Amino acid sequence: MPDPISSSPLRPVGPSSPIEPARARKPSPGGDFAAMFRQQLEQVSQMQAEADHGVQSLLTGETQNITEVFATARKAEVAFSLLMEIRNKLVDAYTELRQLRV
Repeated sequence: MPDPISSSPLRPVGPSSPIEPARARKPSPGGDFAAMFRQQLEQVSQMQAEADHGVQSLLTGETQNITEVFATARKAEVAFSLLMEIRNKLVDAYTELRQLRV
């Protein structure tokens, strides 16, 4: 017997459109994670090269600005530390996923 309070028929629970297969989805406009991570690796490598060049120029006497060299070296150090933390979290997540039972 229909419910006298509700005049509308029952509707299914869930999305109204069919679910798209994973292959049919378009890639995100920012690119994939691997490309983004590779770009960050290159950027950190460039920062470290700039810091090394700054230290070399300070040691050879080409520059006298020690604060700029120190700031560049510190930025490279912080960027590398952040990148290592991200890598460690990714390795931990992969290890956890690998240990999941299906």
